[in-house]
Amino acid sequence: MIGRPFFLSLSYIFHPVVMPFLGLYLLFNLETLPVSYNTKDALFYFPDKAKIYIYIIVGILTIAAPLLSLIIMYYNKLISSLHLMDREERVYPFILVSFYYFLAYFFVRFKIPEELRHPALEGFLFGMLLLFVFSFIANFYIKISLHAAAIFGLSGMILGYSQTQLPPMGVESATNIFMIIYLLIVAGLVSGGRLYLKAHKLSEILLGAVLGFGIMFVTVKYGLYI
Repeated sequence: MIGRPFFLSLSYIFHPVVMPFLGLYLLFNLETLPVSYNTKDALFYFPDKAKIYIYIIVGILTIAAPLLSLIIMYYNKLISSLHLMDREERVYPFILVSFYYFLAYFFVRFKIPEELRHPALEGFLFGMLLLFVFSFIANFYIKISLHAAAIFGLSGMILGYSQTQLPPMGVESATNIFMIIYLLIVAGLVSGGRLYLKAHKLSEILLGAVLGFGIMFVTVKYGLYI
């Protein structure tokens, strides 16, 4: 059947572990204009050296370290699947990955120069940490869909950031509107695929989608962090 391979591929391509890095890539590469006269208020115009530094930090702590930890847990039979299908098996990976996310937030929040700090960027990393912690708490009661939380969180993040920016010169449509529509379509496909694969119930997917979209939209749009 075509359906199962297609939705499995989507689940791997848009695996929650790659969403933070993808979100960072979009923030840095979607061209926008700042509302203020300071060009650095648009992350597209951030210095390349600063972007590379943040890419490395986020890449190591949100992709490489979690994946390596999950693989080690898998081969030591601490988890039965890299998709963490069993709710009870998620506890230790959640704690470990939350720690990695905290380190990523800490390094960007406190270890980069003051002039390179941006409320949307720090809100994004804080929101990412907050989303994972809330998902960890919810996991004690329901097997929340991390795929839905991640992809809808990415959509909410881009929507929130876009509402603080102007479109590039010559573009008359709303800022990043086509990317937002594309992400929402992908989010629907990924979430629908989790249902099709019987990996989650509808309630688990809806909870993940609402939690992800809501937290990321608010923290990025309003630049909320501690």
